[in-house]
Amino acid sequence: MNCPKGFSAYHEVRVIARACEQFGPDDEDEHTDMVLVSCYNCRYRRWLTDGFECLKPRP
Repeated sequence: MNCPKGFSAYHEVRVIARACEQFGPDDEDEHTDMVLVSCYNCRYRRWLTDGFECLKPRP
């Protein structure tokens, strides 16, 4: 999946997460967005130097 770059694409990552059937919240202490359903709070998100990548399982 092509994820937005950076650490402040809040609107975009919330929209993506709402449409994702595999979204699952990470541990609460790992959340970085105050809105729960956000790629920034997903257990499959892995931080990179310039943003994150999505590692959700592929069918």
